[in-house]
Amino acid sequence: MVTKEGLSEEKKRAPAEFSALEDHVATCSKCGFCQPVCPIFRATGREAYVARGKVALYRNIIEDRLEIGAEAQEAFSNCLLCRACSDNCSPAIRTDDVVISFRHAYAERFGRGFLQRRVFRSLLPRPRLMRGLVRAVWAFRRTGLVEAARRVGLVGLLNPKLERALELGAGEPGALLTSRLAKRESSPARVQVEAPAARAMPVDELHPTGDVAPVVGYWMSCGYNYVLPEVGESTVRVLERMGFSVEVLDNCCCGLAAYGYGDLEGAAGLARENLRRLGDVERFEAIVSECGSCSGHLKEYAHVLKDDPAWVERAEALQNKVRSFSEFVVEQGGLGPLMTAGASATAATARTAAGVQAVAGDGPVPGDDEDVTVTYHDPCHLGRRYQNVVEQPRQILRSIPGISFREMVESDSCCGAAGTYGMLHPETSGAIIDRKAGFIEATGAAAVVTECPACMMQLRYGAQRAGLPVSVLNISQVCDRATTP
Repeated sequence: MVTKEGLSEEKKRAPAEFSALEDHVATCSKCGFCQPVCPIFRATGREAYVARGKVALYRNIIEDRLEIGAEAQEAFSNCLLCRACSDNCSPAIRTDDVVISFRHAYAERFGRGFLQRRVFRSLLPRPRLMRGLVRAVWAFRRTGLVEAARRVGLVGLLNPKLERALELGAGEPGALLTSRLAKRESSPARVQVEAPAARAMPVDELHPTGDVAPVVGYWMSCGYNYVLPEVGESTVRVLERMGFSVEVLDNCCCGLAAYGYGDLEGAAGLARENLRRLGDVERFEAIVSECGSCSGHLKEYAHVLKDDPAWVERAEALQNKVRSFSEFVVEQGGLGPLMTAGASATAATARTAAGVQAVAGDGPVPGDDEDVTVTYHDPCHLGRRYQNVVEQPRQILRSIPGISFREMVESDSCCGAAGTYGMLHPETSGAIIDRKAGFIEATGAAAVVTECPACMMQLRYGAQRAGLPVSVLNISQVCDRATTP
């Protein structure tokens, strides 16, 4: 490890922002309880990659015993920000805050790469430009040249990380979710006010006139828009069947990627842009997203903008409206009436099992009166260490006829996706998802359900690596099939 000797005066000094966490990291007792729960430590065995190691490096920099340089940067880049270590830490050290502080300070001192600066500051705040770029990339992929280069090994030769990126984004590129929902919004029968029974409070009690459906804002995640648009279509259909008018929001990226990379200014800029685009959020019953990463980060906008009093009040108003999909469905009383109306129990079971199987596409096909076994993976930003949305998706799955829910071991352990971590650290990420795939296999499930696009892609990749005949679904897709008339 590089010491302080021979360094410039500027690099000898610890970043000023580290002082804000100095007392916090000093509470680390070096007990090592963070080790066994860290997915990266389990995969690599590297002490520097576990929370205790990172805190020690951080303190050494503060105490002028260590340079904030490339070797320390490697340790801090190997973090999933899953908070498993914090959950197992007696003094509750927020390792994710420490990691993001380091990443921000490192970039401030040594500069950000051209791609990061252009993506976070120029591209993501402009969704129309971003959509145009993605469409151009998809058009190029349709030519077959990328796949041909991959087959002959040119992609891996150019950069092995590109190979992994293509594996995660495998599939035939189609129309973006924005285009699909724009066409669907032209339908005259878009709002179904006549099905208030699924709601905790009937629509006519909320709106005595009975002629205006309550409005839900649909937050469109980048992952579903560009890669998994069928998930967003399912989400909107379910919300409409519940009796809501759905307004597809004109949002840009939530900013979690920028924040995770330590680009705090870029993340704050994206937060302000989204608040500007949304306007007065009081017009919404709720703002719903079936992406746990988006809903989790939106709920932390006040923290992102804590140093900007002009925007923090609007951020707090937004946080009060944001709900994850499963959280919102349970708040509104569940889907029971929508699933069973006009159908016997046997017919409902057969319909749901067949519907889920149709989405899944793989695995054994259940009989007419046979349930399909399903398990659930907790996305880090949705589960108990962030939003604490844990029981809601399980409650939904257990309530659906035709589904037999089976809990997996370590259902809340990170799958190893963590945004772009899987592409930047493919070997470590691969080892993490291989472990998760073993837990999925042990359940005997035909499908694994989750609520995050990055998790969906990573879990599909893991199932493919392990040769498992299971499919990966968002919970909104399961709800869509269960409530199809």
